[in-house]
Amino acid sequence: MQELESAVARSTDSSIVTKCAMVMDVLSQARQPLAFSEIVQATGFVKSSCHRILAVLQGETLVAYDQKSRTYMPGPRLHEWARSAWRRVDLQQAAAPEMADLSDRTAMNTALSVLDGDTILYLRTVDYLPFRLASRPGDHAPLHCTAAGKVFLAHMSKARRTHVLPTAALEKFTEFTEVTIEALEEAYPQILAQGYGTAIQEEFLKVMGLAAPVRNSEGVVTACLSLWSMDDHLSQDEIETRAATVISSANAISRKLGWADQ
Repeated sequence: MQELESAVARSTDSSIVTKCAMVMDVLSQARQPLAFSEIVQATGFVKSSCHRILAVLQGETLVAYDQKSRTYMPGPRLHEWARSAWRRVDLQQAAAPEMADLSDRTAMNTALSVLDGDTILYLRTVDYLPFRLASRPGDHAPLHCTAAGKVFLAHMSKARRTHVLPTAALEKFTEFTEVTIEALEEAYPQILAQGYGTAIQEEFLKVMGLAAPVRNSEGVVTACLSLWSMDDHLSQDEIETRAATVISSANAISRKLGWADQ
């Protein structure tokens, strides 16, 4: 007898969950808030059952009700679930196929990096051609003379840059490395305007590259996607023709992380 009661309870619970899920499907896929009659029609529920399900969902803040228009819409709790799900998307997992495709299409090496204090940290790399100077996952690189580092700096607030740059080791690696804060600051408006940053023989004399920002669901730059090669493989002009391609790939990764491209 007890087993029968348990089976009935499970069946009832399953029915309620299924009905709640159906209502949430209808509301989340609708292009605008729905009236009660529209929800009844879309789900096929009897009115009393639909009222009960909507009351349960409202109590859990999964559904919101607008008294003025007498319509229902997804509630704040559902939106928070969605944001949490996007935040759990693994950055490297989202970037891996884009990086491999980007490397093949551009004939250049690619790298994914994040900001780590006053340096960048490489999370993932794809080598189109093996180079002795190639960075590997776990390696760090300076901010001031790498394309990704410049992108991170450009997207910082002026107040944060004022804190970060003085603590960074602004080492002059080559004759083309800018090491004064004033000269570095002059480049940031252009980086923001064009959507990517470049580093031409600034960290290593033979290395040239460019990078575009990767954004999270809130639109915050949390990573950078870089392309780079050696000067005997591609010219500076050839590298810069890949700018639109790296921006497109970075945006594709951002969308996987929940960024809504406007």
